[in-house]
This record gives sequence, C-alpha cells and structure tokens, in this order.
Amino acid sequence: MRPDLKSLTRSNTVPENIKNMQYDRIYPIRRNEHLSDALLRAGMKFIPNNCIINKRIPGIGATHFELTSPRKSIIIEPNVPVIENKSRKHEHCLAVMQGVTVTKIMHFLEEYGNTNYKLLTTPESFFKIKEAMEKLEINMYKDCFMLFDECEKLVQDVDFRNSIKLPIDDFFRFDSKAMISATPIIANDIRFRHFTKVLIKPEYEYRLPLNIIQTNNITLALSELLTNKRQKVCIFCNSIDSINSFFRLIPRLQDSCTYCSKDGIEKLYAGKRRDKSVFISEPGRHNFFTSRFFSAVDIECEPPHVVIISDLHGATQSTIDPKTEAIQIAGRFRNGVRSLTHITTIDPNLEYQEKEETDNWLQGAGELYKQWVQELKTSHNDGKRTLLREAISNNSYTRFLDENALIDSFLIANYYEEQAVRKLYTDINLLLEAYQKADYFLINYEEKNFDISDDERLAIQRIVSLKTKYEWLLRKFEQIAYLKTNKDKKMQARHHQLLQGLLNSEGEQNLYRCYSRFGAEYVRTLELKDKAIREAIGAAPTIIIKNSPKAKALFAKRFETGKEYSPTEIKVMMNHFYNELNIEPLKHMTAKEIEKFARIEEYRGHNGRIIRIKEIL
Repeated sequence: MRPDLKSLTRSNTVPENIKNMQYDRIYPIRRNEHLSDALLRAGMKFIPNNCIINKRIPGIGATHFELTSPRKSIIIEPNVPVIENKSRKHEHCLAVMQGVTVTKIMHFLEEYGNTNYKLLTTPESFFKIKEAMEKLEINMYKDCFMLFDECEKLVQDVDFRNSIKLPIDDFFRFDSKAMISATPIIANDIRFRHFTKVLIKPEYEYRLPLNIIQTNNITLALSELLTNKRQKVCIFCNSIDSINSFFRLIPRLQDSCTYCSKDGIEKLYAGKRRDKSVFISEPGRHNFFTSRFFSAVDIECEPPHVVIISDLHGATQSTIDPKTEAIQIAGRFRNGVRSLTHITTIDPNLEYQEKEETDNWLQGAGELYKQWVQELKTSHNDGKRTLLREAISNNSYTRFLDENALIDSFLIANYYEEQAVRKLYTDINLLLEAYQKADYFLINYEEKNFDISDDERLAIQRIVSLKTKYEWLLRKFEQIAYLKTNKDKKMQARHHQLLQGLLNSEGEQNLYRCYSRFGAEYVRTLELKDKAIREAIGAAPTIIIKNSPKAKALFAKRFETGKEYSPTEIKVMMNHFYNELNIEPLKHMTAKEIEKFARIEEYRGHNGRIIRIKEIL
C-alpha cells in the first residue's frame, strides 16, 4: 500500500521512467535524421509545448533545434560543460553560469531584445535571468519558451545537488515549456498531469554492442582491457578515488586527462603529471570522465573505445543505471564509438530497499511526522514543544521535504531510483536483465576473476597487525607465483599488476624481495620482522642461501651431484644462479665460488681443468 500523505505532498508515487511511461504521441525518426526532421514531418516547426519528450536516441539535435528555432528561448542544461560547448556555436546566444552577472544579462537582452535570442543557463544561475528580466520589465513567462534538457537529472542529482530544481516552480509558470531527454525520468508531481508525453521512435536498428565484464578486481580487469586497445580510450567513472587508484596502479594511464568538477581537480592535486580540466578539449590517448560529462555534452573526436566503470567495493556511487546513464554515455560521441564495455563488480551485501519497503517506510514516517506537527500546534507545554521542534527539525524524514515542509516529489523520486539501481548490483542477473529491458544494447557477457580480489586488497589495507599482514602477503605471493613462470606474457604481466596492487609500502616491498630470493619458508624463520627482513636482504649471500630451502633447491637444480663442468661453465652458471636470487653477482666471479655451496674435486681432462660436484652442502 502506498503512503497516504495527501495533506503534505503534491505527489506520493514512484517516478515514471522510459519503460513504464505511457505515451500520448509517437513520432517516427529514420536513420541519419534529426529531431527537427521527425517533428517537421509531423507538421511541427518547433519543439511542442507542454510536453515531456523521450527522444530515445542521444545526439539527434534536440538542443540545436531549439537554438535555431525562430523564437526566444531559455534552455536549462544540467552542467556547465554543455553550456560552454553549445553557446559558442550559435549567434544571439548567452551562456549564463557562475561569473556571469545580472548586468551582463541585461546588456545582452538590451542588445538582442528584438532577435530570437537564446539564454543557456545552469539551474543555479537561472535566478540571474529572472532578475534581469524583472529589471527590464520583460515578461519571460509569456515572451520565452523554456526547455529543460536532460530532465532525468532533476531526479538523479537532486539528493546531492538540491539546487538543480531551483527553477522548477518558475518552469511551470511559462506559457510555453517542455522537458526532453533520451532517457527521461519524471517525478510524479501533480503539475505534470496535463503534459503530453511524446516518444520519438527510431525506425531502424539503433542498438549498440555492449560487453559487460563482471570481475572481482576492477583495476586488473581495466588494465588487461587497455592492453588490447590501441586507439583512443574514454573511461567513465563517477569516483575520483577510483580514478586516482587507476592512475597509481596502471602505468599506461600516467598520461591520462581527467575531466571533472573543480572539487575533483582539487582531489587529484597530488598527481602532478596528470592533466585535469573542467572543460573538454580534444581527448588524448586515455581520458577519464566523471558524472558531469555523462549526459548532454558533445564530444567530437575519432571514434574511441568507451569503458564504463562500476567499482562497488571502492565506491558505491559509481553504480551506473542501464536505462539512463549507460545510454547517455554511449551517446556522447558524435562520430560513434569503436567499442563499448562496462566493467563492474557485484556486491550481494549492498544494502537497498524494495519498493514496498520504501512505501511502508514513507507511510509510517509521514504519519508520525504529521502527528508531531499537529502536536506542536496544539501543545502549550514548553518542554514538549522544545522536544517536538528538535524531532521535527532533525530526523531522517526531513530529507524528503522541501523548504515549505511539503514532501518533495523529486527527492522522493530520487530515492526510489537510487534503491532500484543499487538492487541491480547485488546480482549480475538483475543487472543483465535491466540492460535487456533498456532496449538500447546488444549484450555480450563475460566473467573475469583474478587470484586477488578487490575485497582482499581493501581488507589487507585495514589489517593493523604487521605480522598478520605479512603472513597474508606471503600466502598471496605463493598463490600467484605460477603466473610469473608462465610462458604467456599476458600472465606475466598479470603477476606484475597484482604485485603493484599489493605492495604499498617499503616494508611490503622488502618482504617481496626477501621472498623472491629465498622463499616463503626462510622468510617465516625471520618471524616476519621488518628489521630481520632488511638484514637478510643486505646479508652476505652465502649465509642466506645456505639457510634458504628455495635457494638450496635452485642450486641443486642447476648443479647436479657427480656431473662434470669446466671452470668457465661454473662461472657463467654461478652468475645466473645469483641473478635468479636477485643477488648482485661478484665483479670478478671465479670457479672457486662454488666451493661455498658444494664439495668438489678437480682434475685435468683432455680439454683442460675439470670440476666435478661431489656433494651439495
């Protein structure tokens, strides 16, 4: 049963999205056509009024259509890069964002007031347009058409960016208005009840091949994928921390550029060699994009390989909604893409609420909140009134209320959407099903697991006891040793990559050096103590080798008891033996060096001196 909160809210139901929306009008669009073509064929010279338009295909020129339409327009775009990108391509167009003053807007309106001017603005800067219009006594509600582009962002971003809905009350006051997106999500606000719902339906095969890789180690899966990509690669990941770890652990990404917000740039400050930008230039060899670039932005470059990252173990905010964000990401590139891949982890323990649970929670919380409000109105006891005010102003239900203490339909819609997407990442079958229902991709699924998972890598970083950590690392060194000796260079590269993720300190690096020389058994005889490990690395090789089962076994493999060797062979083989143990060979190696590890006898043969191994010490 849904919550009955009519006295507190404009709406109380889950949001409508592209799959459950019932359309009033459907207009076909053909291959290589733009939105304007589809609408003109239906007899419309403009984007229609009081509509919610699902254009279905990103990049079919919806914003361009409005920017070139013969009428005055205010276009709201969710992020600055879109505005900066589109405004410079059109005349009589002003980009309104941070730093643009009311005075500048007024001068623009005075200069171009007799033209079909266009104002492109962020939601946060819309108030400046409103103020400028009021000062110039322009009735924007009658004179201008308002278009809210990428309207799903109103629902998806409102929880961490409440300011995105600042223009929404004004939006409904315009005589002419519309919302549009290739992936609309509409909050069930009663003010939408008379809007016409329009679908632009492709009459051609538009679905894109998508590879979905489920993995237990995001970094290694990404690294191996990049090995096979020779052209430009664009990686979309909504976590600066994850991007930072990729920089650190994948050497080929050191020349990458990250396109992100100013806050993201500040978090990446430590990577001095890493390029960072809030605006898109010509993408380089490797590129990262955070969520502000997931939609609306036109990226014009040669078709790249596109990689989407959902790092559930490192950053739960990196979940990607198949029916909206994945489609938007695929549509950013005006010249198409070479390939599209989504690498993801799955977390069965990721917390979420079923829709029915959310319904019940909102109903119960709403009823109690309403009781508190009513009691506050009627109570005359100071103590009771004080506690009621504290309860009303600071509780988990207030996150869903607007400034007038009414349920905010956009915040409610956001919560339903967030829970639905989190659920997908608890089971790979749910995620694959969601991709199938999105009806935009041709799915190919692959599972790729590694000897060390993200869970294990993060767990070892939390271990406080040094001895416990070193013992765990030793077991992992032994577990992945087979990769190092594999003849396949890809397996050898995987071994190197796994080590990079494990060795985060000088002590851990010394542990591996000691292990690789002398084996795990000898390292354990040192009681896994840092000082003993450092001394072992720097000690005389003879002492270490005689106490190392690994070194003794390697010596016995190289030098067979009873076999004869020439002095030259002995010198060459001893050099190789030391190299395999990562021990610097003697500058002037002689055949006498073998006497430290074996009893020998010498005699002269037909071709000179002969050394025979009698016994290995």
